[in-house]
Amino acid sequence: MLLTSVIPMKKSIFFSVLFSLFTHFYLAGQESKPVIAFTQKDFDFGTFPESAGLVIHDFQFTNTGKVPLILHDVKASCGCTTPEWTKEPVLPGKSGNIRVTFNPKNRPGSFNKTIQVNSNADLPSVTLAIQGVVIPVEKVEDVYRFSVGPVRIQTIYAAFGEIYKGSSAKFSMKVMNTSYDTTVQLSFKQLPKYISVKMVPAVLGPGQEGRIDMEYASSLQNNWDYVIDRVDLLVNGKSVPNNRISITANIRENFQALTAEDMAMAPLVEFDQTTFDFGTTSQDKVIEHVFTLTNTGKSTLYIRKIAASCGCTAVQPAKTTIAPGESTQIKTVFNPAGREGNQKKAITVITNDPRRSKTILWLNGIVTRQ
Repeated sequence: MLLTSVIPMKKSIFFSVLFSLFTHFYLAGQESKPVIAFTQKDFDFGTFPESAGLVIHDFQFTNTGKVPLILHDVKASCGCTTPEWTKEPVLPGKSGNIRVTFNPKNRPGSFNKTIQVNSNADLPSVTLAIQGVVIPVEKVEDVYRFSVGPVRIQTIYAAFGEIYKGSSAKFSMKVMNTSYDTTVQLSFKQLPKYISVKMVPAVLGPGQEGRIDMEYASSLQNNWDYVIDRVDLLVNGKSVPNNRISITANIRENFQALTAEDMAMAPLVEFDQTTFDFGTTSQDKVIEHVFTLTNTGKSTLYIRKIAASCGCTAVQPAKTTIAPGESTQIKTVFNPAGREGNQKKAITVITNDPRRSKTILWLNGIVTRQ
């Protein structure tokens, strides 16, 4: 009985010793490997322009192991990313560096690249990552969309937007002399008196950029509502192809300073109707209709402007100054010659009524062939 119980005990002791020896040598083997520890494994370059050129970031690491660390290879996921790294062995406790360079040329938009680091460390492969957004370089044609002789210009529409009567507004457009050997001086032919212009600089050298600064003085403008002027841009005093510039503004009356008492005493526009349907007519029948406007307010009503949507609609107001309680007639004449199908013509009436300074009258109908 004693011999039988001793044998299993000897086996148990043998395996325990064997396991202890295995664990000791395994841990000793692990401790004999270097450990690569990075301060960071990913980096965001953020948003930057393509014109900035190469962007660079250094990934720093430390060997926290007990034997020298050797980087066998560092590979980037694409050719646009170039890594450089510490080639000599990194001793325990010492640091190394992996420099990553990204080339944004012809690579607009967001990017996300990886760099694989292979070494003799306990973790033989580590992945680093870089990301960011590249703003593409603007081509000359993208910024200066229109060609006027040797000059390219940002826009041929100077839109001043809404301007209160008596106020001024400014507008600038970029220009560029795209010639290689010719200086350029820009000017305008027959500018309206309410538009002033300054060229900056006065003379553009070859390849030089500049701008045209405009100022719109509405106090010198006798018109109201949407106004358009078309002027010719001259290059060195001469007219060149495609040199027409459109200048637009919306001239409005400023009622913001009116008090409640002012509003109570203001003129008030009332129309007998704002839409006239002439039904179905033939092309040889001229349509005439009269809209009646009445000033139901307590002060004089002034008709600032009456404009039709097209030349086919003639508008003739009987008078433009209407005392309180008085009326006037706006006669419209529509000639459908050469037109066919559904027709909808607008007549815009601008007044000094602070509640309804702009009223649109409509002529609707169908025109058939003769």
